[in-house]
Parts: sequence; C-alpha cells; structure tokens
Amino acid sequence: MVGTTSNWEDELRGWLKPFLDRLGHKSRRRMCPLYVAGLIGPGDRKSVQPMAERLAPGDYDQLHHFVAAGVLGRGAIGDRAAHSKRIGSLVAATPCW
Repeated sequence: MVGTTSNWEDELRGWLKPFLDRLGHKSRRRMCPLYVAGLIGPGDRKSVQPMAERLAPGDYDQLHHFVAAGVLGRGAIGDRAAHSKRIGSLVAATPCW
C-alpha cells in the first residue's frame, strides 16, 4: 500500500517493472508509467491531451503514439496467467473496506 503521496509514482514504477521490461523500446517504457499514472491519478479528463499536459508537458505526440500504437498486446506483457497472478496479489494486498 502506498505510504505517502510523494512516493506513489515510485511504487507504481516498481509494480510496473515486470511489464516495462517487456515493452522493448525506451520511449514505450517511459510513456507507459505516465499513461497509467494519468488514468489512476487526479484529473477529470482521462483523454491523452490533458494527461500529457499534467504529466509530460511537451510529449503529447509520444504519449498519443504509445496509446494509439497498441503496444500492450499479449506478447508485450507476457502470458495472461502471470499478469492475472500479479493483479490478484495487488488486489488481495489492498484492503477495500
């Protein structure tokens, strides 16, 4: 569980590491955490342009390309069983009541 708001990005990057290692290209590994942070972080609009303005000023094109290229296919993140197990462990470790 995230201890403070100042380290949530580090925790997210650590959690994403097994997936980032499989993305290959350096710009994909850089854009993925930004995109995920944009989806789960503050902000009313979850479209790419507002996310890029908040998280990666000047990198709208790269973030848009990451999302539009669909690089997160089955081969990019490994088999679904490993992915599901990782998600399950995160959900089980996070109290929701």
